[in-house]
Parts: sequence; C-alpha cells; structure tokens
Amino acid sequence: MIFNKIEKLLYGKQYGYEVLFKRQTKKATGKTGVIIAEMGLPEVYEADFYKRFMSHVFEYIMPSFLAKLILVDKGMGLIDPSNPLAREEFNPELLIDSQGSVLNKAGVPYIECEYIWKKANLKNPWDHGYFLYRGDGPSGNPDIIDKVGARVVGWYYGKLIPEKKVAWRQQLDILANEAINALKINFPEIEFQKAFYMDIHSLSLAVENLLTVGCETIVYQSINCPIYTDFEDYGYALPLLHQLINGRAKIIMTDQLGNQPDYREAYFQILRDQLLEIDNEKSVLVILSSHGHPFKKETMDDRAHLYRRPLEEGMRAIMADRPGRWDVIWSYDEYADSYWDKNNQRLETYNAYLKAIEEGYDYAIELPTEFPAENTDLMIFHAMKKFRAFPSYDRNDPVPYPDWEKPLVRKFTSGKTTGIYAGTPVGPYRKHLAEAIVNSLKDVLKR
Repeated sequence: MIFNKIEKLLYGKQYGYEVLFKRQTKKATGKTGVIIAEMGLPEVYEADFYKRFMSHVFEYIMPSFLAKLILVDKGMGLIDPSNPLAREEFNPELLIDSQGSVLNKAGVPYIECEYIWKKANLKNPWDHGYFLYRGDGPSGNPDIIDKVGARVVGWYYGKLIPEKKVAWRQQLDILANEAINALKINFPEIEFQKAFYMDIHSLSLAVENLLTVGCETIVYQSINCPIYTDFEDYGYALPLLHQLINGRAKIIMTDQLGNQPDYREAYFQILRDQLLEIDNEKSVLVILSSHGHPFKKETMDDRAHLYRRPLEEGMRAIMADRPGRWDVIWSYDEYADSYWDKNNQRLETYNAYLKAIEEGYDYAIELPTEFPAENTDLMIFHAMKKFRAFPSYDRNDPVPYPDWEKPLVRKFTSGKTTGIYAGTPVGPYRKHLAEAIVNSLKDVLKR
C-alpha cells in the first residue's frame, strides 16, 4: 500500500500508463469478458454528460483546492443563444439555462429577472462571458459548467443542428456492434458489454454484468480515439476500472486502435475517394488534423507516432502518384493558438488552411484523424476556429447532417483555394475501424 502511494506520487498523471498499463498481463485467462467503451457524447442534449465531462476537465488539470474555487455554484449560469460567444457585457434578448429552460423555478422568464454579467477571460480569445441568475439559489452545477451547458443546448442544439441530434453515439454503437458480431464468430464463449467511460454508472454496470456471469478476466477496449491519453484513458478510465473491479477479476486494457493498420486504411480510402473528384494536375495540400491538448506532459505525445508516422507515410505514398504539386502536413484544432502555444511549436488547423490559401493551392483536404465519428467539436467548436480562414464560412450557419451513413463533408472557398473537410470514417469506411477493433482484441483473446 505504501509502495503504491509512492509510485502514484512518482509518476503523477502517468501512473496509469507506467504502472497499470505497462505492467498488466497480456493474455486473458479463464472465462473472459470484453468491454468496448467510448465517452458517450449523447445524441440528444443531456445536461448530466456535460457536468460529468467538464468536472473531469477541471479536476484533472487543477489541484483539488483550486478546482474547488473554480467549480463554485452561486446560481444559474445563462447565455443568450443569439449572442452566445459574447466577450463584453450586452443587453440580452433571451436567456437560457443549462437545462434548456428560459424560465426560473417560479415560471418567470430569466430575461425579466435580476442577473449579473460574468466577464470572460479576455486573454483567451475563445473564452466568453455569461449571465448569472441567483434568485433561485445554487443550481446544482458549478456556474462555469452551467455556462457550457447553456451554450450547447441553446446555441448548438437550438440554432446550429437542424436535426437536434448528434451522430456520435449512434455511429460508434454501430461500429461496436459490427466488431462484436465479427468477434463472436471466432470467440463464441466471450461475453461482451458496451459502456460509456465518462459515466461511472454505465461502466460499473458493464463490470457487474461481466462479473455476474463469472468472468475472471475483463478486457477493456476504447474506441473513442485512435491514440490513448492520460486525460481519458490511462489516467482516468483505467484507474476507474481497477477501482470498480477491486481485485475481483484480472484487468487487461488493449492497446490504442491507431496501432492497427486497418484503422489507418479508413483514412487512406477517404483521401483516395476525395482525390477521384480532383483533376490530377491540380495542387493539393493534405491536412492531417489532430485535436490537440494543453498539457506539458502527456503519454500520447510519446506514443502518437505509432499511429501518425505510418499514417503520414501512407498519405504521402498516395499523393506521390499525382503529377500536380502536393504536400502533407499535420495540424491541431485546439491549443495551438498564441494563447496556448506561446512558442509557436504547433501548427493550428486554421493556419494550415491559410497556408493553402496563401501558397495558392487549388485544394486543401482536411482529414480529422482522431475522431471515429462526427461530434459537436468537429461540427461547431473546432469548426468556428479553423474554417474562419474562409470568407464563405459563417459560424452562425446551421450545420445539417441528415445521413449518418455518410461522412459529413464540408466545402469552403477563398480565392482559388477550395477547402474540403472530408469528415469521419463512418458508413462505407466503418468496416476498416471494425476490423481494427477485431484485430486489437484477437491478440489478447487468443489462447
């Protein structure tokens, strides 16, 4: 017990990777169960999801005493959906809360009540202010999380997503089912559960269901991202899994899916299909975009090359057959601007598009390499940062996505350059991801 505490202090946020992951057994023994997990971004708006996720964000990046100061609950955070990103105080027309209501507990519109303005962090170009209503006392959520939830329900779902639904959960559920059905052919004795790792009740239910049927080994596979992180995988989901199982079964976390060649093949095929519509003589800049992170030390930085290096090599091999000018570059949607990246070490996706425009490329094709399905980050939050490179983009325009069996492809223009956001590997590209899951688990399940 004392040695374990020393190791936690020694490794810090890398404890999950250095101890739990690297020292784990590699082969399942006895009756085995598999949990296929993803974060659980909901199809329709759920306030509790954003409370869980944003609480994790602040509790992970800050010391506990500081997180408590930030995560205060003094009332109900509100935003005006017609001006959700306001950085200076203004007179709102409508105010909505994180539950999607425009009324207080007494049924009075917030706009008719007394409220105060909470200013943005003006040093951060993407932070925004909000209004705080204190008439009903604490809301049950930290004010800063109310602010995020109100923006999502009021602006994202209220104005920008015509279908009022997001594809992520359904697209990944179909992916998980395809992989499970394929695995059952060769491993009929294996028990399977699906779970949302950002929901402790969901993960706990999956664990208990497997233990109830006598599983002696529980294998965990995340399908959320091709690269595992301390923030969500090694440092959060894996320790939580150990806590929930509490010695009642052996635990194996399979490796990140990006290590599997089939995963990369999905993106190769997306690029090939996009190139079919472009004349060979045209110049093309291929942008391989990543999410990005703000941490000084992150295990994904040490292991991302296992995915990114062969992915880039494959992209270059495809482009090498073209006679026109081309290049392949990496970019980051988040945490690469001057606020987060003061030493300019990372290329922001916005600047990658500007590079294509300024250097006169005919096309810039972006492949979001860390997202297996479409979500609100890609559709809205990241989009409004990177697509502002194009005059034809307006962040207040709705983003229709009626057919979830096709990638959401978006096109914008600036001068001679056409920017193409090629979307995520869903629909016809999903089979490659499913095969990657199958092969990842096969290595552990083989007796």
